[in-house]
Amino acid sequence: MTDKPTSETFNWDEVPANNGPIAQEDMCKASQAFDQWFACLTVGKQLSNYYRYGEKRGCGKHWSKLKLCMGLKLRSGESRKEILREYREKDEAERDSLPNVLDVWTRRTANGRITFLIFVA
Repeated sequence: MTDKPTSETFNWDEVPANNGPIAQEDMCKASQAFDQWFACLTVGKQLSNYYRYGEKRGCGKHWSKLKLCMGLKLRSGESRKEILREYREKDEAERDSLPNVLDVWTRRTANGRITFLIFVA
């Protein structure tokens, strides 16, 4: 630990000032991100994912969001907006690239009628 007083080790002038209220779409709440990350790690969520998909659920996406929200706290308003916009665009592109219900389920027919649906992974 350093012997310097706090005023010499941390410069409050470097912290951006709060420029009024922040729009809802420009916010990233660390408490919500932490709750989502922690919920992902719970036994119930992991068992449910293992039952459905046969593997442990990766919680890296939630951890990345938590780190992003924590890092945005000391950013200026414009920088925060730009980073969140890039994050949302990347998240939407990733979500759109994943298979949807029509890609996952295939109809199997026998004698012209649907007998059952099969999951295609």
